[in-house]
Amino acid sequence: MGDYVKALIETQVIGAFRVALTMPLEHVLDRIKTYKQSQQRITYIQSYINIKGARGIIGLYDGFSPSFLRNMVKQYYRWPMMIFIPQILNEHIHNQSINKIITGASIGLFESCIITPFERLKTLKMTSMTTGFGYFKYITFESIYVGFRIQTTRQVVSWTNYLYWDHKVRYALKAEPGQPLSLVNSLIASSLSSILNILAVHPFDTIKTLVQMEGNQNFRNLSLLQGFKIVYKNYGISGLYAGWQARIIAYFCQALLTTPTIDYLERNYGISKNQKQQ
Repeated sequence: MGDYVKALIETQVIGAFRVALTMPLEHVLDRIKTYKQSQQRITYIQSYINIKGARGIIGLYDGFSPSFLRNMVKQYYRWPMMIFIPQILNEHIHNQSINKIITGASIGLFESCIITPFERLKTLKMTSMTTGFGYFKYITFESIYVGFRIQTTRQVVSWTNYLYWDHKVRYALKAEPGQPLSLVNSLIASSLSSILNILAVHPFDTIKTLVQMEGNQNFRNLSLLQGFKIVYKNYGISGLYAGWQARIIAYFCQALLTTPTIDYLERNYGISKNQKQQ
């Protein structure tokens, strides 16, 4: 029981530290990425000029409050779920890849219920240049959960893809399961997991932005497949991947801390520890 309490405390401290360290840069990248997704054909320079021209430098931090709250709330459940669900599943299913996929789907489904309101408010603020924008008029159940289906799909794809490839890459780079990752191997694992996650997740993220942004009622009534078809027809593959450059930098910054952290937690509390003891 002591190990579980210690692991929970460590995960909360590590998670809060990651948010505090990466949020200032991560949010600016997310702001530019989200605005670019909403406008599609504009360049990064145009995105920056439009945001700065309408809102000043402070405009780069529009949506910071819901984004920060979203990231802090996520730290309370994501790390324990990432470590302990595979540990529990390992008692019944001995295929670690399947365990990671089930874990990813579980976290994605649970997380969507928690973070959709934060994502909705963040997207509304990031895609609006209105100076008198207020959050309160959107805090109704009908409005706050706009985009829940696409948010759920995005989270499940993101989590299953990340946990599957993170596990595959990290353990391929190790001679023994209980061996810690070297700095070089951490960089390799972080880079590969970031690239693979962008390839799988970013089109879903683009559709989510278009569904959750203000004044885009048409997209809300479309299926996910119809949304993909419209964006692809009008803007091509580049439309589905609008803003991917900013996103991959943010993903890489996250993975630089997440990859060695999950490796440490698995070696001390999760499946790697169990494998060492067997």
